[in-house]
Amino acid sequence: MKYDVIVIGGGLAGLTGAIRCAEAGLKTVVVSAGESALAFASGAIDVFGIEKDNALVEFPFAAIRHLPSMHPYQKVGTGSLQQALTFFTGQMAAAGIPLNNHGQQNHGRLTALGAIRPAWLSQEGTVSLPLRTSTEDLRRVAIINIAGFRDFQPALMAAGMQQQPGFCEVEFILADIKTETLNINTRNAYELRSLELSRTLKRDLFSQPNGMNILSSALQKAAGNADLVVIPSVLAVEGGNDLIRQLETLTGLRICEVATLPPSLPGMRMASALKQRFRQLGGMFLEGDQVLSGCFEEHQLRSLKTRLNPDMPISASHYILATGSFFSQGLASDRHHMTEPVFGLDVETSQSRDQWSDSRFMDGNQHNFSHFGINTNEQLNPYRNGQKINNLYCAGAVLNGFNPVQEASSGGVAISTGWFAANRIIATMPQAEETC
Repeated sequence: MKYDVIVIGGGLAGLTGAIRCAEAGLKTVVVSAGESALAFASGAIDVFGIEKDNALVEFPFAAIRHLPSMHPYQKVGTGSLQQALTFFTGQMAAAGIPLNNHGQQNHGRLTALGAIRPAWLSQEGTVSLPLRTSTEDLRRVAIINIAGFRDFQPALMAAGMQQQPGFCEVEFILADIKTETLNINTRNAYELRSLELSRTLKRDLFSQPNGMNILSSALQKAAGNADLVVIPSVLAVEGGNDLIRQLETLTGLRICEVATLPPSLPGMRMASALKQRFRQLGGMFLEGDQVLSGCFEEHQLRSLKTRLNPDMPISASHYILATGSFFSQGLASDRHHMTEPVFGLDVETSQSRDQWSDSRFMDGNQHNFSHFGINTNEQLNPYRNGQKINNLYCAGAVLNGFNPVQEASSGGVAISTGWFAANRIIATMPQAEETC
């Protein structure tokens, strides 16, 4: 089967590129081996939040101008980054998930461990906190769990928040809402993860005509006169932000949902919305399949073989590789080598094996291997045995030259490189419609 574009990888970078291609009228398919890293993500988008000296970045677009030339942001450029984020925000809104930002400025988002991480885009169910200024309007913070849910620990979160500037004088109210109060019918709440708990709430609580009133009453009783109420993100995947708004209206409280240990419902919510948007635009999503290899001729990728259809190669005019880093097996390593396992693309390691990591692995310093990835030119074309592959583009965490976790840039890099790769493809396709 012949397509205009085949995207390998169904995560943030792959779906952004795929949506951009489909919107331009290109026949686009995404091949995804399984659940993407979005299921482990917070549901917020970071652009650039932490400097090498661990200082927080308040204005990310100004700061990225000083990054090294090999960084993906320097290849796509600040203008393309901002256009890509505008495009992404519009697509998410079209899929029913509005995202908030503070203009050119980062804001803080709470984690389940009580840390404040810099972000540039957040879902409406998340309360944005200042990065540097004090939180003078917060005198009492209530952290409320559903009794028995083990992937969220209010005491642990409170201890972490007390280590943050501006929270040391805050009074914390820790409480559990009993499952009997919510009429939840479960044998053992300790066995539930966030996704199972959300399904249980949908079945036993929100299906009742007065289900929202029961929950709002329980929250009011547990929170008292708190200025901020923090709850784990367990209410719903679809429509979770709407439920938070309804609860705020019913209770009069300021409520913030926080992503728990995986699976992360805000991340899954974002993944679901992106897939839905891609399909609305006419894209095809091949989920549960894996690309095994490719056929190359004259510095072009001609076709792919997949695990489910090894005898029926699929082909396209252009390809985007967005398989992620080590976590999602987009990169692989052994004791001596680092490889890209699908096509055998050239991977930039730059140091000998004994320099890949620091001798003290958990001391908080950046390890060299965190910056490793596929080497590309300025147009994000990779190399194979030193030869540029002209119709293949790489996007997201599979790229070299940046550390997405350490510098808090994973979301911005994924979106901008996926969008940039798609635009390079669109420029070469006469039937594509330029819409942005």
